[in-house]
Amino acid sequence: MASNTPTTAPASPLAFMTKLNQDIYLFRPDSAAPPAAAGAPQLILLTSWMGARDAHIAKYLAPYRALALQGRAGHPRSPNPPVHLPPLSPPSSSPSPSPSPSSSDTPQLLIHLFSNGGSTTLAHLRTLTPLPSHTLVYDSAPGQFTYTGSFAALTAGLSGWTRAAFAPLVHAFCAWYWLVHNVFARGAGGPFAAVAAAHNEREGRARAEVRRAYVYSEEDKLVDWRDVERHAADAKSGGFVVRVEKFAGSAHVAHARRDEGRYWGVVRETWEGW
Repeated sequence: MASNTPTTAPASPLAFMTKLNQDIYLFRPDSAAPPAAAGAPQLILLTSWMGARDAHIAKYLAPYRALALQGRAGHPRSPNPPVHLPPLSPPSSSPSPSPSPSSSDTPQLLIHLFSNGGSTTLAHLRTLTPLPSHTLVYDSAPGQFTYTGSFAALTAGLSGWTRAAFAPLVHAFCAWYWLVHNVFARGAGGPFAAVAAAHNEREGRARAEVRRAYVYSEEDKLVDWRDVERHAADAKSGGFVVRVEKFAGSAHVAHARRDEGRYWGVVRETWEGW
């Protein structure tokens, strides 16, 4: 006999946060929570990779819940896919006269982004509102468009007949994208190139950044490690305070699983000033 007892849907792994809209969540502890540790960020902003599941996001937020306590943590979900966002607006020709932060400044905001999805989200956020002084952790980002990397990203999670059915369409899209941005646009590189360049605008969008760290690996099949290192070198030459941490044997956005202690040590030290 079938039971008439109503079933309750399992709670979302992000149920501890307030869902502001389809893509943005906010965690704000109640007044009974213990006070935040001295020197903790006033706000933590985590921008996830394209298609990230709630359970995966919650795992990365767990250490921050212990760190923030009385602070706030925000999570804007990456658009799916990020190339649907409108083009980045050009940087202002008249940047704010306020001085650029240095490594000795006290940051207010900690930003932690993942992959090109999180990188794109942050780049567009910077066009919408000025950010306070902040530190920034790049996990598996920013990358440039590659045929093989894009195919791997767009078919991630597909297997068997589903992968076989969609593979020709994905190949066609990747080929079209490559032609548009590397042949007809004479190597401009497309949206990912524009996003990566925007992150290195020392006197523009990124002038409030205090310091940054890159976490990446050669085994990442979606984002080429050489693109990450070129971006870091360009940032350093442009006046940013930069740290690079190459992990061995870890896959895309999986470096924390490879060496949790080292990973979160990099995040903590980037916030505290190495």
